[in-house]
Amino acid sequence: MDGMTDIAPITKLNTPADIVAFLPVLAGLPTRDSLVVAPFEGKSAARALRVGVPAEPTPADARALASTVLGNLARMAHCDGVAVVVYRQEPFAQIAEPWRAALDIVLERLHSSGYCIKDAAIVAGDGWMPFFEGDVHAPSPLAEIEEATRRIPEEQDPGPDLQVLPPSEEQLTRTVTDLVLDRLVDGGETDAFGRFTPTEPPNPIDVLEDALKHDPARANAQTLARVLAQTDSEGAVDRTVLQIAFGPDIASQSWAATLTIRAEAAEAGCSPIELMLERHGNGEDRQTRRIGDLLTGRTSEMPSRERLQAGAELLGRAVAHCTLPDRSWTMCALAWVRWALGMKTAAFDLLDAAQRVDPGNSHVPVFQTAFDRLTPDWLFQRPPLNRQARRRAAQGRR
Repeated sequence: MDGMTDIAPITKLNTPADIVAFLPVLAGLPTRDSLVVAPFEGKSAARALRVGVPAEPTPADARALASTVLGNLARMAHCDGVAVVVYRQEPFAQIAEPWRAALDIVLERLHSSGYCIKDAAIVAGDGWMPFFEGDVHAPSPLAEIEEATRRIPEEQDPGPDLQVLPPSEEQLTRTVTDLVLDRLVDGGETDAFGRFTPTEPPNPIDVLEDALKHDPARANAQTLARVLAQTDSEGAVDRTVLQIAFGPDIASQSWAATLTIRAEAAEAGCSPIELMLERHGNGEDRQTRRIGDLLTGRTSEMPSRERLQAGAELLGRAVAHCTLPDRSWTMCALAWVRWALGMKTAAFDLLDAAQRVDPGNSHVPVFQTAFDRLTPDWLFQRPPLNRQARRRAAQGRR
């Protein structure tokens, strides 16, 4: 399953077009080439699941998709109904027939498992169809969805597409790459006359925290270069993603543990990973277990969705503006953040790219294995709603 986020709906959904327009808001990210499922508790929905899908699914694809959806719905308490929409960019004539057949299979499996089907639809690049009312030979115009979209309050805009890297700016790319090479990696500064002065590198946790407090889309070359230069190892990747998701305190604990294990491994004449594996076999202390659980998503602690989104935008901007192989570590960090947000397919795409950039990056296979086997527990939790959120959720009931 590629995604689920929590967001309190604040609009009333009266028609299939309303649901189609609002599901990207519930998913918290663009729904390109995806099947999106909104789990309902009674008449209210406040989140959505997302999974990447092909243009022309086979019956086997549909059965696998149904199993995936059911497996994730089973992890949610109180879910008794669903709305299901497939979004593809191809012409309607190409995808309508195969997706009508595929949705028949998916919806039948969901219905037979006890879930009420609230609504379903197929959306293509040039038209769409309410599943229960439409005609595969006569698509409805996308203008109906566009009109419904205009009724969604602006504050519910899902924001930038975090599944792709932002476009790069040529001058900024040159500046960031030069800074990583000449100014930051060497641990010093070069002035306008070419004179080099060694300096103490800034605290990476302070650098990242300051960057997250400002608009990531406007991060300057120095900030991007420092993020890249200070995300340069397995431990640095772990520190970075934990800070983005859970704050600077847990990042400091993770980094302290990394430095300790490095020093002890050097004294023992082995690699840090060898020492970590040995200790894992002999049991771990509470702090080490907590860090591991946070990194693998096996925890009841909820990360900050806002920080994850800001971190994804910041790391994406850094990766997009560096041409060095060193960026592969930051790509791993960004892949983790995407995975934490529920964008598993986008996370794997980035790991594949990181491996091409630097085949020797040891963190890529670790994350590939973890992402393949695990889905963060927080994607299936719904935090308690405050009074204002409860009022808004009530407004979203059909």
